[in-house]
Amino acid sequence: MQTIHQVNGSKDCLACVAAMATQTTVEEFKAYYTKHDLPFDRDITFIRYLWDNGYMVGVFAPDDELWTIDRSFAVLLLSGPAYLSVESESEKVRAEGADHAVYWDGRRLHDPQLPKRRLGDYKVKSILGIVKNVEHCRWLPA
Repeated sequence: MQTIHQVNGSKDCLACVAAMATQTTVEEFKAYYTKHDLPFDRDITFIRYLWDNGYMVGVFAPDDELWTIDRSFAVLLLSGPAYLSVESESEKVRAEGADHAVYWDGRRLHDPQLPKRRLGDYKVKSILGIVKNVEHCRWLPA
């Protein structure tokens, strides 16, 4: 799988992750949130987009709001695709209270902004496991 990279200086990391997770495009994700008047950078928009494209998500969140990932735990937890919300490396983004989105394809990370990195290099705040939903109805009117 190819990593979809966000435009430098943009806040499109979540759109990139949605596109990678559903094999669609960033433009399709943007058209979706615009059409349905949804916030582009919120997990609920990601969840609805995935649902309407035939996927479901499961939420994993730590009690202390920050994951400490060790290799055995990460392999067990991330044996399938997932969206990881991680602490941004940008002070400006952190000051705005925002996080960075990274896609895990079940084997390796795809960071829309940074070159290849290891899971242990991130401060993971939450994980949305992604599974294909064979039978689904649309969340929002088409």
